[in-house]
Amino acid sequence: MSQVFGTPRQPAYMITRTDQLGRPISLDRRGPASTSVLFTGGPGMGKSLELDRAQQVAKQNGWTCVRVDASPREPLENRFVRAVSEDLGGLRKKHGFFSLRKLKKTLRDLTQRNRSQQHGAEIRLGVAPVQAVVKKQWEAPGKDGVGSTLNQLADNLGELSAKKGTPVLLMVDNLDVASERDLAALTELSAHLEQGGQQVYLIGAGGEMAATRLLAASGGMSGIGTAVTNRFDVRECGPLADDELRPSVTEPLRQAGVRYEDLAVDTLLKAANGDPGRLQDLAETSLQLAQPAYGITADVAKAATAQVNARSRVFYQAAWNSCSDAEKDLLAKVAVRGASGLSMPAETQAAGPGQWQAVDAARQGLVARGMLRDSGQRVKVADPGLQDWVQTRVGQSAAQSGVALAGTAGPALSQPAANAAESGRHGQRGSSTTRQVGTTTFTVNR
Repeated sequence: MSQVFGTPRQPAYMITRTDQLGRPISLDRRGPASTSVLFTGGPGMGKSLELDRAQQVAKQNGWTCVRVDASPREPLENRFVRAVSEDLGGLRKKHGFFSLRKLKKTLRDLTQRNRSQQHGAEIRLGVAPVQAVVKKQWEAPGKDGVGSTLNQLADNLGELSAKKGTPVLLMVDNLDVASERDLAALTELSAHLEQGGQQVYLIGAGGEMAATRLLAASGGMSGIGTAVTNRFDVRECGPLADDELRPSVTEPLRQAGVRYEDLAVDTLLKAANGDPGRLQDLAETSLQLAQPAYGITADVAKAATAQVNARSRVFYQAAWNSCSDAEKDLLAKVAVRGASGLSMPAETQAAGPGQWQAVDAARQGLVARGMLRDSGQRVKVADPGLQDWVQTRVGQSAAQSGVALAGTAGPALSQPAANAAESGRHGQRGSSTTRQVGTTTFTVNR
């Protein structure tokens, strides 16, 4: 942990986030408007931190709080059953041994129910003592509806806490990797809590598309068609304004007695682009590069930005490799437009009747992974370092015309020309190449 800035989950300066109406979004500052709360936002925007703050309030007040992370490999029901089982000691201290009898019976039943049941068939041929055996086994389908396990647990925990008049918090983080079945179970649980009238609250955290996925699941497996936004108190952890982020750098530095230039802080804020996690990384790197006599200067901030971007190249490459051809094409077009971004209505219209769906799907995928930010009409690259990396990789001319189009051969690279001239702000003299995309040759700056 940094002695000056802390960590993303335990920052030295806690930012008070507000919504468009100026209301704080943190549950320790403003209570839930319904029995279900959903924090949404891109990676590193502080969703898990909001769950931490709510969990800390529950701990300070002696409330029951069960928190799990969604997983693509294990159902949420299993994770909740295990989490409650592991906390039986703490629940016993709060409510007494005999009060837990019903909950313990429910846990035993649910544990047995969640085990994979199997049916089998066996055929024996021959005469004893020699026999040939042919055997086949298959898993039996579950008998219970989706989400019934979570509903039972919520009811039992709610009955326990109702005796003392305290609430129960059921938390689920990392909803981005949750299966459709898990999302359907959560929508069913949300409806169940709304109708139950107990002080049991479901608090989830997921990416930009979490509400959309929950809505799709609501009308699917669970059979509940109610709009998620009408049942969930959705609180967005979006990019922060520079004025909101500035104290998270200046206050820890002031308290630590570290000198800094206002221009240096401006440089870090611009490089962070509203991302509190990236800003903390930039500020920590600046502190490591600063000389005690001068503190954090503008030159130090620029050097720190370059160092963080260089350190992130491996992550940029991995993110690029995970993109489809359509996503790479869209990301390149957006990157070359810089801070102005790309108009999506114009882009989908240019794609034509048969292709606009693929462009929109690419947009959704990039936004969900936090690579693009969508303001409704325009999309922009979220990370300025990624924007520069994409521009350098594909070249601005290639990005403007589109690259990695579906159904086309991969770009062919030729050796750098002997007397290649410097081109573009990312180019270096003698390090340009040409890239063949279709029948057009582009100059690529390396």
